[in-house]
Amino acid sequence: MKSKIRIAVAALLLGVTTIVRGQDAQLSQTYQAPLYLSPSFTGLTNGTRFALNYRNQWPGVGSAYQDYAFSVDYFFNRFNSGVGLFWFCDNAGKGMIMDHSVSACYAYEFELMEGIFLRPGLSFDLRNKSVDQSKMIVWSDITADGKVTPGHGTTLNIERTRVTKFDASASVMAYNDDFWGGITFNHLIQPNISFTDAKDKVGLKTTVFGGYRITYQPSYRGSEPKTVTFSLLYQHQYQFNQLMLGATWYYYPIEVGVSYRGLFFKVAGELSNTDAVIPNLGINIGPFRVGYSYDLTVSEFSSFGNGAHEISMIYRLIPDDLRRRNYKIKPVPCSEPIMGYSYAGMGKRKAAARKGLHK
Repeated sequence: MKSKIRIAVAALLLGVTTIVRGQDAQLSQTYQAPLYLSPSFTGLTNGTRFALNYRNQWPGVGSAYQDYAFSVDYFFNRFNSGVGLFWFCDNAGKGMIMDHSVSACYAYEFELMEGIFLRPGLSFDLRNKSVDQSKMIVWSDITADGKVTPGHGTTLNIERTRVTKFDASASVMAYNDDFWGGITFNHLIQPNISFTDAKDKVGLKTTVFGGYRITYQPSYRGSEPKTVTFSLLYQHQYQFNQLMLGATWYYYPIEVGVSYRGLFFKVAGELSNTDAVIPNLGINIGPFRVGYSYDLTVSEFSSFGNGAHEISMIYRLIPDDLRRRNYKIKPVPCSEPIMGYSYAGMGKRKAAARKGLHK
C-alpha cells in the first residue's frame, strides 16, 4: 500500500501523463494559521504575534504529507496597518516533492460604520517547488516478487527539478464584536509550476469564511466571558469544492471544539464528498496558546490513512504601554478566541482607543 501511495504521489504531482489538478494543502486549525487563511488577518493583534503550525497527514502510510507554517505579524497603530511575513512548507513523500512559499502580507483597517470594521488585505508570494527523483518509485522499481528498489528502474522524464515563481493573493473581511465574514482569492497570477513542458498553472482558489460568537456568560470583574462560537469555511479550487463547519466552546483557559469537513451532497459523478470529523483542544497560558486537533477520517481512506495530527502554537509580545493601559481585549471572535491583546472585539470603544494610541 505504501508503494502504491508513493507511485500515485509521483504521478499526480509531476503530471507525467495528465494535467495536474492538485489542490493547496489544507489545515484543520484554520484560524490558528491566520495569515494562511487570509491576509486580512495580518496584524489583527496587539504587539507582535508569532504563530507556528505542524500537520502530519495520513501517518498510516508513512507520513505521506507533512506541512509546516510559521508567521510573524504586527499592527502599526499610527497607520491603521498590519504587516507580516509568512512561510509555508508542504512536504510530500518525505522530501520527494517539496513546495516552499514565503509571503509578505499587508492589511489596512477602517471603521465601515459604527462598531463594524473592514479589513482589505494583500500578500505577495515567492514559491519554490522541487522534486527529488531518488526518492520516487516508478513501476520498473518493483520486481516480480513485489520487492521495491527506489532508483533501480528508469527515471521519469523531468526537464527541471526546481521551479520558482511569483504569486499574489487578495482578501477582504468585515467584523464586529460577535460576527466576522470575508473572502480570499489565492493565486491571482496562476503561475506555471510544471517540471515538464506540460502546463501546470496553479488554480485560483476562492475561500469564503465567517461565523458568529454567542456569549452566554459575560465577563464580570475581570473574569473571562464564556462563549460558544460557530464557524463556516468554504473553498473552491479547480473543479473541487470543500466545506468546513465547526463549533467551539470556551471556558478559560480551555477551549474545546469539533468540526466537520466535507459536503452534504454528492458531486463529481455521484461520488460522496465526505472527509473528516475533527475534534480539537486549545490551552491558554497568558500570551501563549497551544492547540491540538485530530482528523478522524470518515471517507474511503479511513481504513489505512490514520487521519491527521495537527499542532498549533501562538505567542504574543505585548508592548509595555498596552500592558500599562490594561488593553486586554478579546480578538475577532474566530481568531484564537481565548487570547486577549487584540483590537477586535472593542466595539464602540475601539475607534476611541485607537485614536488614543495614535497620539
